[in-house]
Amino acid sequence: MDRRDFVAAGIGGALGAPAILAARPHPTVPVQDQVRGAFPRLTHETFVNAAGGTPLGRFAQTGLERYMEFQRLGPGEGREDYVGEMLSNIRAEFGRLIGARESEIALVHCTKAGEQTVIDGLEPKRHRRNIVTNDMHFSGSLHNLIGLKRAGTDVRIVRGRDWSVSIDSMEAAIDDQTALVAVTLVSNVTGRIEPIRELAAIAHAQGALVYADVIQATGIVPFNVRDLGIDFAASNGYKWLFGVHGAGFLYVRQELQGTALPDRLFPGHVDYNYRPWVDHPDPAHEDFVYDPRVDARRYQPGHVSYLGYCGVYEGMKFIQRIGVEAALAHSVHLNERLKEQLHPDRFTCISPHVDRSPIITFRTANTSSLEKQLRAANVVVTVGNDRVRVSPADRSAGGRIERRGVVPIPDRLARPTSTIDVRSREGNSTVAWESLTLPGHGSISRYVRRRPLGDACSQSSSCGREGPFSS
Repeated sequence: MDRRDFVAAGIGGALGAPAILAARPHPTVPVQDQVRGAFPRLTHETFVNAAGGTPLGRFAQTGLERYMEFQRLGPGEGREDYVGEMLSNIRAEFGRLIGARESEIALVHCTKAGEQTVIDGLEPKRHRRNIVTNDMHFSGSLHNLIGLKRAGTDVRIVRGRDWSVSIDSMEAAIDDQTALVAVTLVSNVTGRIEPIRELAAIAHAQGALVYADVIQATGIVPFNVRDLGIDFAASNGYKWLFGVHGAGFLYVRQELQGTALPDRLFPGHVDYNYRPWVDHPDPAHEDFVYDPRVDARRYQPGHVSYLGYCGVYEGMKFIQRIGVEAALAHSVHLNERLKEQLHPDRFTCISPHVDRSPIITFRTANTSSLEKQLRAANVVVTVGNDRVRVSPADRSAGGRIERRGVVPIPDRLARPTSTIDVRSREGNSTVAWESLTLPGHGSISRYVRRRPLGDACSQSSSCGREGPFSS
């Protein structure tokens, strides 16, 4: 594969290319055809922007249509059964993705609504306690926290350096008056992974609880909220879950329900126990009989977007067929190859966890020009503020595939390639004849002296990959 082919597969690899999946039986129809067939948008776009929201797949569309048929035609011919199946299973399915019990999952309309439920329940202002966060938390949450600060709540926003926030600086901001530590598990800006297990230990030692925005992890990064010490978490269905807006999830650890996080909404149903509502009131009950929810559904606002959840439900089935680990492996592999190919002087990678995150971001000059080039080539990434964010998602049905396309990345932006012809060895050094191919400028040759791999002055080799949440 030459450079242009690589960049096409790298920055424009779309949802199905090139996959590095665990070995699975090969379907009759080629995998790439299945992927492109599942996502009509891929017939005219190269989409590597899952962190901004994935295209609507045919499977999710089917879920939406089945609910609309239920609304349009009423129960019958299995229509009501499908909606009932979705409502019976979706909380458990989401729980499996994050390592939680079904009883710990509530349905909310968006990620921020879940976070706000936690903040309102804890009421740090009333108890004169503080909230600690950092500038890598989702910006949509930060402006809310800034508003709370202006309204009188003690909100401490820890500023990072070089696109990261040290655990020491977070520890310095947390004290015995901290009610909540609110962070984003996987940054939507750089793909940075918060050292959440260590942070949770620090917070819990001070009596604080931990909230995590997990929207950029759910469905693409394997994690377990209990193992990581997360007390509350929220997500939404329109990104790595392949659904639509308005179908979010809130996790509340079982032990905290109704205690540390008290009831606020009291959803459910009330029965009337007096005339004329009933002919024979039951003296064993009060006039209004209300049985409150005893699981995380106590935090649901009432009716939710059943339409949206039908789409997300089908998206979760799609994820199950692929496997979260395989999907992450593909995204990481593609991002690592892209980083290798782009010229480091023109594209500075600011993502600290390229080896374990599905998101990679580069700083570069003249993003407006680059955006126009990519848009003209129907390549979808996030471009702005001197940054380019790439977030590929792979949801192929199995096997290994390789697809090539055309993405007009200028030759001057590519890293030079070289070939080495060893001529002699002198002690620990090697004298060689190196031919450099400079894209757009032909080739040049030169003698070079190289130290052996592993020497302090040599290019470092890659080491064994750690888990996503290694500190």
